[in-house]
Amino acid sequence: MSTRTVLITGAAGGLGSAAVRRLTELGWEVYAGVRRPSDAGRVPGGAHPLVVDLIDEETVDAAAKEIAARTGGRLDALVNNAGVIVEGPVELVPLEDWRRQFDVNVVGQIAMTQAVLPMLRAAKGRVVNIGAVSSRMSGPAFGPIAASKAALASVTEALRVEMRPLGVKVCVIEPGLLDTEIFGKSGASRRATGWRGDADAQRLYEGVSAKMGEFNARAKPGPVDSAVKTIVRALTERRPKSRYLVGRDARMMATLARLPDHTRDRLLLRAVGIDAATYGG
Repeated sequence: MSTRTVLITGAAGGLGSAAVRRLTELGWEVYAGVRRPSDAGRVPGGAHPLVVDLIDEETVDAAAKEIAARTGGRLDALVNNAGVIVEGPVELVPLEDWRRQFDVNVVGQIAMTQAVLPMLRAAKGRVVNIGAVSSRMSGPAFGPIAASKAALASVTEALRVEMRPLGVKVCVIEPGLLDTEIFGKSGASRRATGWRGDADAQRLYEGVSAKMGEFNARAKPGPVDSAVKTIVRALTERRPKSRYLVGRDARMMATLARLPDHTRDRLLLRAVGIDAATYGG
């Protein structure tokens, strides 16, 4: 096949749709995974929408079979981009939200990879996982999302080593904050599900939540295009890196992550403005 083929999950989101558009412009045949049939209309023109709900194995397997039928059993690349963000203190996040965070961001990525890996091996293709720099360093209220991205980074590393003798290249892209709607969706989901714990426990963290809200409001998200360019590099460079950082904030956090734990914790709490007096109760 002369035309390169790629499956991108989460294709209706900000980063996913931008990546679909760019790769289509570059001449790739793009299969765009969306969670609901109603999201197909948000996929840029020229791509092939497929329903892929990462917590529904039937849709994952059906998408893989459709791609195999269209391509003759070969796929040049998989971009595992779909994901969700769960935020909140470890003590207060409901266990069902912890499970959803890992079901989508870890188990779902594995399911999608398993489903198409035979086609990737046939093409000696590539797997590009969209992680986050929080996999290297977490912080207040970022436990769930950071833990899931750290797990994804570990899965990526294992797969990279397993696939190297077979000619499949595997890497992870770790952006900082990007200018997308995903954090807004996370906040809406949090308000809908609420917290676990009694009133005293919830009151204890009110100040922490307020400080984190102020900190996030001051943050300046980076352009989605920077991450799209990195995805293109990961798919086309002859020798792709095992990890790519995207954004000034990502590079800064990666540097902080190398500091001694106590030093890093102190700097992080100071930057956010959290101390013992921040906790109520």
